[in-house]
Amino acid sequence: MIESINYYIFKLFQGIIVSLPRRISYLIAKFIGFLLFYLIKSRRKLAIKNLKLSLGYSDKEAKKITKKVFQDVAIKFIEALYLKEWSDSDFEDKIKVEGLKYFERAYKENKGVILFTGHIGNWDLMGIYLASLGYPVNGVARMYKNSKINQEILDIRRSKGGKVFNKKGKGIRKAFKSLLKKEVLVILGDQDAHNKGEFVQFLNRPASTPTGPVLFAQKTGALIVPAYMIREKYNYRLVIEKPIEVSKDADKEEVKSKLQELTLSLENQVKQNPEQWLWLHRRWKTNIKEALG
Repeated sequence: MIESINYYIFKLFQGIIVSLPRRISYLIAKFIGFLLFYLIKSRRKLAIKNLKLSLGYSDKEAKKITKKVFQDVAIKFIEALYLKEWSDSDFEDKIKVEGLKYFERAYKENKGVILFTGHIGNWDLMGIYLASLGYPVNGVARMYKNSKINQEILDIRRSKGGKVFNKKGKGIRKAFKSLLKKEVLVILGDQDAHNKGEFVQFLNRPASTPTGPVLFAQKTGALIVPAYMIREKYNYRLVIEKPIEVSKDADKEEVKSKLQELTLSLENQVKQNPEQWLWLHRRWKTNIKEALG
């Protein structure tokens, strides 16, 4: 019963938002983000702490950025409701691409491509955009508890032909197989990996980092292409960087070196666009001293 009520609220909100001019919906999103900044105290405090420790901001500067981060989260949600309605001309008019040649060259090598990104800008839009160009794009994501809302979100993410696998169960195996079929796999590599991760430096602090992108590349021969969909007011800039190759016989040191290279790529984008990264999540939750004993 509650699931159905929440679903109908979601659909009503979606219907209202998509009927409004985009700039009005952005104002609504910013207002929602403004409210969330004051309502969700624990995440607000965490984001402020992260910004001060990682970028050396003053308390005043960190609070200002954190407010924008909450607004950015709300904007991402609002944007997702629109994506299914985007036409080819929308993609062409609203997205400028830097470095598309790097992705095209990597894909033409027929080895499979791992698109490495993070919780910055609009990562969902990046996958949908490349799927709209005809590339076989796959992604891995957590499923929402509300099955009806989850299906709506999946429909949005798959609207241009891409596939989304469940992060739990057999989804990881399916994602791995997509690379063996020489397809494209989007991986977000900036979540805390607990005791299973490799510690590399991220924003001046050791962070337990998922090794998946590097290990997948090593085992499948796929090339890793760092890519980020950065918002610029009402439009976007897709930044694609040079491919990174991992040798089949890479030892632990090479795996760590490649992982640090990818993390540094993401770090550069975060420093340039701090208000678009998810400072609200517990990126440095795992303590290196406790993890390494």
